[in-house]
Amino acid sequence: MALKIKDIAKMANVSVATVSRVLNDSDKVSLETKNKIMKIIQKYDYKPDRIATSLRRKKTGIYAVIFSVKGGKVLEDTYSTKFLKGVLNYFSSKGLKLIVDIHENGNVAEYYSNMIKSKIVDGFILLDIRKNDERVNLLNKENFPYVVIGRNDENNFVYIDSDNVAGAYMAIKHLKQIKSKKILYISGDMGIPVSEQRLTGVKSAQKDLGVEVDVEFGDFDEEKTVEILKSLLKKGFEYDGIFCASDNMAYAAMKFLKGLNIEVPIVGYDNIPLSEFVGLSTIDQNIIRIGYSAAQAVDNIANGKETISMVVPSKLIKRQSTLSFIQKHI
Repeated sequence: MALKIKDIAKMANVSVATVSRVLNDSDKVSLETKNKIMKIIQKYDYKPDRIATSLRRKKTGIYAVIFSVKGGKVLEDTYSTKFLKGVLNYFSSKGLKLIVDIHENGNVAEYYSNMIKSKIVDGFILLDIRKNDERVNLLNKENFPYVVIGRNDENNFVYIDSDNVAGAYMAIKHLKQIKSKKILYISGDMGIPVSEQRLTGVKSAQKDLGVEVDVEFGDFDEEKTVEILKSLLKKGFEYDGIFCASDNMAYAAMKFLKGLNIEVPIVGYDNIPLSEFVGLSTIDQNIIRIGYSAAQAVDNIANGKETISMVVPSKLIKRQSTLSFIQKHI
């Protein structure tokens, strides 16, 4: 028969409430009593009944990440895989659970509203933040716990973000260092905050470093990246450096140009496993850390703990897609 809280209370000669406080890491229990209870818990390998606990505390210990993309894309997207790894690293260490869902069509505010009413989750991690995001407006109105990956103009929320401006600046600077003078930047979606931040970094580098940069919007899509290159090749391809807003886009560009025997230094963004495999220079935004920090932040918010926003530093990873051109200049 499984051990219950009342059994632990009886063994420790304390009240059930005291055991509950220890399980919830309350500071209202003396260290001596806490140690006595923890010894019993460890001895009998006690595992709390999370459903029963949630009913008492009106919490479920379950959080949600909702992707606003087609279902299959989440599984194919290695950014999402690394991000979820970071989220799960935190939640699993705390005995918490994660719901991963897809919202493709329909009223997104209604979707989140129904999730809140269901009382299934204790909080949300929001992805793909936009200007005047209706999810933020709803969750602020409902005073419901959430944390955002990324920033927008309002920033009336706790966010975890990578330094997109600095990351893009580093990419252009690296291309400049290997003698690139006319650079093609294939951005993500037009008008979304992450694309605007990276574009700000690109334009700052262009101004500071005296390089020419043309911008095309590839919507984080490999096929559109290739279509952009095909269109530019018809006009006469004069670029001696390419920077793409994702590694998947950069790999699509590498593969396409290689098929035409065109050699151009290329930098991607994200440092997904593919980039190491194909030797792609890229910007590492520490996706796993972002996921872990987001999970920790939303859990803290849901439990009434003070939580501040965080910007995770990015770094340049140099590989053969650019290093081979350095060697040619030596």
